[in-house]
Amino acid sequence: MTIRMAIGTPAAAAPARCAIGTWKLARAVLHVDSATAHLRFSGGAGARLRLDGRTATHSFDSSSRFTETGTANGRPVSGWLRYRKTLRLQTKISTTRLTGTAASASGPATLKIRQTRPLNYDPSPQRVASLLRRGEFSGVPYQATYTCGSGTLHLHQKLVASGGTLNGTWTYHRV
Repeated sequence: MTIRMAIGTPAAAAPARCAIGTWKLARAVLHVDSATAHLRFSGGAGARLRLDGRTATHSFDSSSRFTETGTANGRPVSGWLRYRKTLRLQTKISTTRLTGTAASASGPATLKIRQTRPLNYDPSPQRVASLLRRGEFSGVPYQATYTCGSGTLHLHQKLVASGGTLNGTWTYHRV
């Protein structure tokens, strides 16, 4: 009689299987707060996220835009932002955390911001990979805790910088 034993990595070292796969964004809500501004961005449905345990690939071509509301310097603000194309990041997945490396950001993804109130601010689209590498606002979840199960993935990100705080929640459904 032969007894065989499988030797593997401890469960804590292996990525959580529920997060691996392809996901479609149902909705994201981002709050950006600083001493002078309190902004809320909501939307983005249709964006796809593929996680394979080593890379996060964000595909934005089917993404709807986010609406912006809030205040800046005590005045009401409104506008929108929209992502397009694809972004890739080296990403590790633990049992509760998704950890992307901003320095590894690549791809042609763009972020277009349009503010319609209090003034008409309409700059050219910016490359998301460049924003991430410079540590600027990108609105992309790359350092997040997560929960998943039964076909749903929730990412929760809180980033604190000298300019303010970003709190975001992204809700995805398995494709």
